[in-house]
Amino acid sequence: MTAALLGTPAAATAATAPVDPAPTSGVTATPTAPAATSPAAEPGQALADRTTPRPTVPDAPTRSGSPRVLFQQGGAQPAGTSAPAAATTPAATTAPAPAARTAADLRAVPGTLLGEYVVRGEQPSVEAATQATEDALGRRLDTQRLYHRWDENLLGPVATGTVQRARVPMLSILPKLGNGSVVRWATIASGGVDAQIRTHARQVKELGPTVYLTLHHEPDIAGTSFGTPAEYVAAWRHYVEVFRAEGVTNVLWTWISTTGALTQPSTDLTAKGFYPGDDVVDRIGSDTYNWFGCRAGSTTGWRSLEQVTAGLRTFAANHGKPAVLAEWGSVEDPAQPDRRAAWMREAFAYIASWPELEAVAYFDTVGTCDWRLGDGAAAAAYREAAVRPEMRTRPAAWLELSRTQGAGTLTVELSGARSSGALSATGTGVASWTLDLGDGTTRSGTGQPPAALGHTYGVGTFTPTLRVTDARGLTAVDARTVTVAAAPAVTGVAERNVTTTAADLFAWVDTKGVPGTVTFEWRAGTTVVGTATAATTVKSGPQELSTTKPRNLTPGTKYTWTVTVTTGAGSASREDSWMTPGPPTVRDVAPASVGSTSAVLKLRVTPNGVATNAWIEWGTTTTDQRTPTLALGAVQYERGEQQTVSGLKPRTTYRFRVVAENSYGRTVGPVQTFTTKS
Repeated sequence: MTAALLGTPAAATAATAPVDPAPTSGVTATPTAPAATSPAAEPGQALADRTTPRPTVPDAPTRSGSPRVLFQQGGAQPAGTSAPAAATTPAATTAPAPAARTAADLRAVPGTLLGEYVVRGEQPSVEAATQATEDALGRRLDTQRLYHRWDENLLGPVATGTVQRARVPMLSILPKLGNGSVVRWATIASGGVDAQIRTHARQVKELGPTVYLTLHHEPDIAGTSFGTPAEYVAAWRHYVEVFRAEGVTNVLWTWISTTGALTQPSTDLTAKGFYPGDDVVDRIGSDTYNWFGCRAGSTTGWRSLEQVTAGLRTFAANHGKPAVLAEWGSVEDPAQPDRRAAWMREAFAYIASWPELEAVAYFDTVGTCDWRLGDGAAAAAYREAAVRPEMRTRPAAWLELSRTQGAGTLTVELSGARSSGALSATGTGVASWTLDLGDGTTRSGTGQPPAALGHTYGVGTFTPTLRVTDARGLTAVDARTVTVAAAPAVTGVAERNVTTTAADLFAWVDTKGVPGTVTFEWRAGTTVVGTATAATTVKSGPQELSTTKPRNLTPGTKYTWTVTVTTGAGSASREDSWMTPGPPTVRDVAPASVGSTSAVLKLRVTPNGVATNAWIEWGTTTTDQRTPTLALGAVQYERGEQQTVSGLKPRTTYRFRVVAENSYGRTVGPVQTFTTKS
């Protein structure tokens, strides 16, 4: 759950820690026309393809004051979404047309779509990590949670890979640039950034077939730097209006709020004030967690998924919209090791009892708290429930390849044996199948697809595509990519064992089955401070390489590094950066609000990777008073918090400064002033 999604750690923003109130066979061979090859993926575009987990904040508002069809039945035109209702909030621009129809009815049979947010971790790519997740689950994911900044390419490798594997993207777009600059909601509503919105529209239209799309999820805790609730509503409505003007029809407009905003009394600062209107919303979602006091200020009680989602269920029902859990999860109870597993079983039972709940996407990572499924009893309970029939509302094609990359010629064994029909167990329920091998030939048959079908590819890039049909006439597609002797690629980078003066640099490179070299170069600013070269092995697929440890680095310093892989087929590069731990960094910002006897003061502190405490010192002539100490953790991005000072005198000027301290030193921010009101 986030107040603002980040593309790089230093760009994080967060709200103050709120309290979330509890809510009341035969095979035939047939030649076909050659298939078009897939374009090369664009590296490093998707937020989910970055190694640093995004931080999260509790689920209550804190401010005061002002594809082509995935499957279809009997060849009929797929059904659309429910009929739109009248808008509940006035539009800032001309009222858009009713909510867009979708390219496919996502649920052909009763049940719930299963998805996850998957981090790359130690894998060379998010797609590799997602495949590993599906292997562990023993089933395909229906949806995949993705996050993008305003100026990121929505057709990057993670999103396009998600669609190629027939997972429905559940995509959030944050109105913040890669450099950290905020795109204000009023600017979006006014038409000031329509060129970028049209770019988004064209990319989403191409991404298809169906995309859950959210403009700035959890706006209720986004902070005043983005604007007011009314400006958010106007921004959403204008954003939808531009998409519709561009002819985009494959979007499920999915509005996502915190659970706190949905359960607290209805005001302009909760769900009521941020809801854009029924005519521009197709799905209503929330990020729902059993916090169990895992973060200061979060809910301390152990709460079931039913309790956490009570506000969402009511709000969605009142607006006649299907519901979506865009993020959900639970922490462990250290005192009761089996409690989280029981919570998971109860959660899935509750999901099965909620027919209007269309999709759930588990947040399988460390955010503000540790939501990872891991390998324990809770993970086992999750896996057991994930394969139940009510979580299998669609058929699933599952195409597996023994190899995907090589040189010269490449013999591949293709398997579709784990494909399944709707409501069927993995590896069952398929009536017929067709496998387009991507090079002008196809195979087809009845029953389950074969477990090992051999095929040899020449030089080029190919997209073998498996289509399965179940007994209901529902179809599903899965596509993979086979590349033979193509240009090399850098598929991933990582920094490990970072200290104040050293770091280990790792890269995953793919030479496509031919020998090559890899060069590492690291810089402080524009100054090159070190290089290293390593030879690759002759291997198909990504391989991990590491450089000698960069030494004699400066504490508290950002370093940028580039890895370049070179073979006889060309070269490819990728850039990343890391921060050596050091004293915290303090940035001065104006107070959030000033009254006659109190003021809300902001802190902006970057811990630089070391556990850091911070507080505010204040007074009239000297800063001899201080606020309680805040623990900001050991993150590398900027933490945003705020504290209230009270008991002030009206019409009086006060001085204040932010102080942050970690094991590498103390940083004192500049002295600032504010004057209380009369």
